Amino acid sequence: MILDKFILFTALFISVLAVTAQDELPDRLSLEDCINTGLQNNPGFQSSQFFLDENKTKVDEAYSGFYPTVHINSNADAYSKNNGSQQYNNYNTGISASYTIFNGFRTKAAYNAAKENYDANVYQHESNKQDLTLHIIYAYYKTLQAERILRSAEEAVKNSHLHLEFARARHQAGIVTRSDVLKAEVELSNAELNRIQSANILLNSKGNLNQLMGFSSNNPLELTDNLSVKSENMPLSYDSLFSEALNSRNEIKRFYSLMDAQNSYIDVAKGEFYPSVSANANYNFAGEELSGMQRNWWLGFTLSIPVFKGFSTKARVTGEELALKGLEKDFEALKQQIGQEVWSAYLAVKESLEKIETSAKGLES
Repeated sequence: MILDKFILFTALFISVLAVTAQDELPDRLSLEDCINTGLQNNPGFQSSQFFLDENKTKVDEAYSGFYPTVHINSNADAYSKNNGSQQYNNYNTGISASYTIFNGFRTKAAYNAAKENYDANVYQHESNKQDLTLHIIYAYYKTLQAERILRSAEEAVKNSHLHLEFARARHQAGIVTRSDVLKAEVELSNAELNRIQSANILLNSKGNLNQLMGFSSNNPLELTDNLSVKSENMPLSYDSLFSEALNSRNEIKRFYSLMDAQNSYIDVAKGEFYPSVSANANYNFAGEELSGMQRNWWLGFTLSIPVFKGFSTKARVTGEELALKGLEKDFEALKQQIGQEVWSAYLAVKESLEKIETSAKGLES
C-alpha cells in the first residue's frame, strides 16, 4: 500500500513538472523553443541519456579490476565424531585480501574495451540528439507549410463562393446556361473538400511535432512563422560534402570506437594464453571456543599456468577476430549509406533551389 502511494505521488509530481514546464512556454513557439523542449521532454532521448549513464558505470566496473579485493569473513561450525560421542565447535573470523599482479594484460584490455564502448555510445547519443533535432526541424516547417496551405485552401473556398454567386447571377440574367452554375457548385464542393483535407493535414503535422516534443498529440500548438524566400547559391560539390560528412558524422566516430573496443576484446581473449600471478593475504582468529581463539596469518603468491583448455581460448580469439572483420565490413557499408544520404540531400537542395526560382517567375507572371 505504501509503495503504491509512493508510485502514485511520483507520477503526479512528474506530471505537474511537465505541465509547469509546458505552461512556461511562450504562446507562439519558435524553432529554437521546439528543439529545446524536445531535447528536454522527449522520452526516447531521455532513455538514450540513461543508457549512456549506464555504460559509464561499466567503465567504472572494469576499472575496479586494477584494485585489490578485500573480504571480512566470519563463520561458526559444529561437527561430531564417533557416532556423535565427540562434538567440536569451530569459530573463525578475520580479513583476507587478494591482488592480481599479472593476468596477461586482460584487466587493462577489458578496461580499454569498456572505455571505447562508452565512447561509441557517446557518439550514438549525439547522433540521437542530431536526429531528434532534425525531425523537430522537419516537423516544424511541415506544420508551417500546412498552415499556409490551409490559408490558401480557405481563400479558394471564398473565391469559389464568389464564382458560384456570379454564375447564378449570370444564369438569372440569361447570359449562361444551368451547366455553368453546376460547374461552379462542383468547384465549390472540391474547394471545401480540399480545405477539410488541409485542416486535417495541419492537425496531423501539429500532432507529430507535439509527439517529438514529448507532449500529447492534441496539445494546442501555435508556431512563429519564420518562412521566407531565401536567395542562396548551390552548396559545395558532392565530393566536398561527402568528405566533410566522413570527417564529422558521429556514426563514423562511433564505428572507430567500436573497432578499437573489438581490438581490446581480442587482447582479452589472447590474455588466456598467458599465466596469471596473484598475491593473497589472510589475517584471522580461530579456535574451538570464543574465549580461546588464536591469531593466525599467512601471505602467499599464486601462479596459474594454462596448459590445456580444449582449444577454447584459440576459438575465442578466432571469434573475436572474425567479429572485427564483420565490423570493418559494416563500416564500409556505413560509408556507402552516408554517401547515398549526402547525394540524396544534395539533389534535394538542388531541386528545391530550382523550384524556388521557377515558382518566383510564375508568381511574378
